[in-house]
Amino acid sequence: MPSKVLFKFERGGELIAELLPGVAPETVRAFLEMLPLESTVYHTRWCGREIYLPVKSKGAIPRENQTTQTNTGDVIYWKEWEKEGGEAAEAVSIYYGPEVVRDHRGYLPVNVFARVPQAQWQTIEEIGLRVWQRGIERVTVTLLERAG
Repeated sequence: MPSKVLFKFERGGELIAELLPGVAPETVRAFLEMLPLESTVYHTRWCGREIYLPVKSKGAIPRENQTTQTNTGDVIYWKEWEKEGGEAAEAVSIYYGPEVVRDHRGYLPVNVFARVPQAQWQTIEEIGLRVWQRGIERVTVTLLERAG
């Protein structure tokens, strides 16, 4: 059974994401090193139905099985790949609809490293719309269970 993480939102709602070590092992490892995590969750401007939280990894995370097309429930890691060191912005995002990942520069390749199961997609949409309409809120991310 894969490890699971819990995203708990300040204004209510929780999401449980299953990590995908078979798809992005180094991203999963680096994400687990960031936990527990408390951050602010924002709604994206460029990529549509996406909420994201800025993060800071403890080391370099490589590009792994990257895509520019995400689906509902995908949890991704993104960074400014062209920048090195501490200057590069990093984020973890959760998608509440299928999207093409992009910004003002064009398509953005991302690492999909976890997935929120379909049974929670309505909750993702409720949280995403709330952040879009009401603004930022705090989120905590903790390890729920670790694979044996």
